[in-house]
Amino acid sequence: MAVVGLGLAPLQAMAQQLEDHKVAAPQAPLSLRLTDEVIDRAVRETLAEQAAGNRLRPEKALSGDAYRKFERAFSEAEKPDCLHPDAMKFQPHSLAFRLAGQTYGIGVGGQLAIPFWLAAIVRGKCN
Repeated sequence: MAVVGLGLAPLQAMAQQLEDHKVAAPQAPLSLRLTDEVIDRAVRETLAEQAAGNRLRPEKALSGDAYRKFERAFSEAEKPDCLHPDAMKFQPHSLAFRLAGQTYGIGVGGQLAIPFWLAAIVRGKCN
């Protein structure tokens, strides 16, 4: 009996190791597991979490300084519409001249800016 007991201990240890490392049975594909009931339950749980205040605030998710700089640079680089007030954003609309080593500029507005506005259209500086 003692001899049989000595031979069983390693077998029991091996059986325990096999149970510890047991591989789970393969699951059904995701398309078969997603039924209408499962989806409805997930939506209800998500709505309940949001109502409880456990949600991310979208205005705070990407609020880093780098994101703000990128957003500002992107909006400033956008071509303006030719019929809006900022149509000549990328087209200079002033007359500049040099007199005695000094540079002087005269801003042009109103009807005097029409040639500059047409130049912005022709040059593609606005849409």
